[in-house]
Amino acid sequence: MAWSSSSASAQEAPAHVTSDVAIDAILNEAASALRYGSAAAALASMRGLSPDLTDSAERCDLAGLILLGAGAAGEALIWFDRARLLQPDSWKTAAHAGIAFLELRRFEDALAAFDAAVGQGFVDPATYFYRGVTLRALGRRDEAIAALDQALRAQPDYPEALRIGGLILSEAGRTEQALTFFEGALRSRPRYFEALLDRANLLREMERYDEALDAFSHALTLFPGNADLLNNRGVVFIDLGEFKEARADFDAALAAKPDIPEALFNRGTVLLQADAQAALESFDQAIALRPVYPDAYVGRGVALKELSRMEDALGAFDIALAQKPDSAHARNNKGAVELLLGDFEQGLAGYEHRWIIGQTHKFKLEFPIPEWRGEIRPGEKIIVFDEQGIGDTIQFCRYLPQLAEAGLDVTFFCRSKALRLLGSLAHKIRCVDTFGPEERFDSQIALSSLPYALGTRLSSIPAKVPYLAAEPDLVAAWASRLAQGGSMQALKIGLCWAGNPNVRADPRRSIPLRYFLPLMALEGVRVISLQRHHGLGEIDSLPQAAALETLGEDFDGGADAFIDSAAVMQNLDLIISCDTSVAHVAGALARPTFVLLRKIPDWRWMLDREDSPWYPTMRLFRQPCPGDWSAVVADVVAAVEAMRDQALRSAAIM
Repeated sequence: MAWSSSSASAQEAPAHVTSDVAIDAILNEAASALRYGSAAAALASMRGLSPDLTDSAERCDLAGLILLGAGAAGEALIWFDRARLLQPDSWKTAAHAGIAFLELRRFEDALAAFDAAVGQGFVDPATYFYRGVTLRALGRRDEAIAALDQALRAQPDYPEALRIGGLILSEAGRTEQALTFFEGALRSRPRYFEALLDRANLLREMERYDEALDAFSHALTLFPGNADLLNNRGVVFIDLGEFKEARADFDAALAAKPDIPEALFNRGTVLLQADAQAALESFDQAIALRPVYPDAYVGRGVALKELSRMEDALGAFDIALAQKPDSAHARNNKGAVELLLGDFEQGLAGYEHRWIIGQTHKFKLEFPIPEWRGEIRPGEKIIVFDEQGIGDTIQFCRYLPQLAEAGLDVTFFCRSKALRLLGSLAHKIRCVDTFGPEERFDSQIALSSLPYALGTRLSSIPAKVPYLAAEPDLVAAWASRLAQGGSMQALKIGLCWAGNPNVRADPRRSIPLRYFLPLMALEGVRVISLQRHHGLGEIDSLPQAAALETLGEDFDGGADAFIDSAAVMQNLDLIISCDTSVAHVAGALARPTFVLLRKIPDWRWMLDREDSPWYPTMRLFRQPCPGDWSAVVADVVAAVEAMRDQALRSAAIM
């Protein structure tokens, strides 16, 4: 392909109108200004010249380079055209023109210029490098790698080529090789800012958060106070659940550079954990700097949701969708608000976008078969695959017998620790954690997509309980153990106060154990810990007189989840739980259950109601305002006292 600037037409050189000595003086003056960082002065000097004033290809090429360095790529091309006319076989001029085209994002012209340079014989490593950059911009990844390889063969320690090679490898999913390239670039140039940033960002993308944190911290020792590094390190602190440190980094980034919309957005994300109003203000500041910022509008919508301004939240999500119609974040979050408000038709459709935003991986089985969309064809072999948390598994496994009743041949592919509990499902659903290559299915669907596929509405939730059952032998065994621990005539309450502390699981659902001290102080009540794994360390900090029974190291200590929990629950009068999987187990067993919820809970609990349409034996207790667990527990204690007193009256009558 031939290349031309189309910026100006080169003409035959006219007679001199000034001397080369004068032209050299101007070029030297402009080059000196550029060396001292004054692009404006360089441009001012150069604009006294015209390409037709000289018939020296070298001077024209130099003039083009000065203009290119001063940020005037379009003007530089006019001089490179003149140089090419005067010396058509100069590979250097062709390469320099390619760089100018690249600056102007005229990638096809840039490639044609670099190809012309390569075709004229010897070229330097930089020409191969820029050719590789251009091919990458054109989406021609394999050719870009080949061009960069040529640059690296000529100069193995070429830092820019190593860095761009790392970016291409990262885009191709070859992350370990990409790290090697970034590290090679940094060995060649330890203070290479872009490579430092790219390496740290890649480590975060690989979820190697501790290493990413170290990488950003090291870069900040070389570039103290750099706003971009501070902002990105703050994001890693969010990944690690270190919100205080994240907030400090975002504040420092904004102190160094107040007009960074990304830092304002990220600070808003941190503030959502504790102060939705402050988060809203931060998102609004980001939007003021960047009016077209769909992610910030999504953040704004989430903050408004947390402030109970549901209609305003929906409006913010709509703006995000107007700016970016394919925004999965906006659709998923809007769906969550619609579900909170009871609009299952729209809300479940939005909930399907949870796939795209990385919460789950929709086609992780990668079967070359259709997704099941709710059509009932008796005899069809359908595989349903597990996703998200085990609480979701327990809530939505109720749909599996419904599929079997309709005549479908159902296989549920799930985590191995759930197999034993799910064995109690009606119709003896086939639940597996592995299968052979000979297995064949007609369609596939994710478990949490079944409500959408089956057209579930608030009025049609399949709420018949129990749909899971405890094992009779274990129920009897735990009855005996509980009898040894205290009076079986007392009101026996199982307590779960903490869920997954991972930031992505929303640790705000958990309730500090100390809030339940008034419950433990009630007469005629036994409080028995159902806690397993998270939150156990809080027991040691209770007052010595606190009456909380524990069930021993062997309680759900095996490979099967909730087998002991289910059996214990059958021997209890009440289960009290935060919003975690224990609550779902209790609900699925149809046990009397109190669930304690944040002011704005997960969508499945909806708003402003004491009952759950999913679990008829549940009673919901809600924060009157964000963070107020004292009032919630006080209501729970009052309800427990009423239950105890009623039980005592009933016993007296008998």
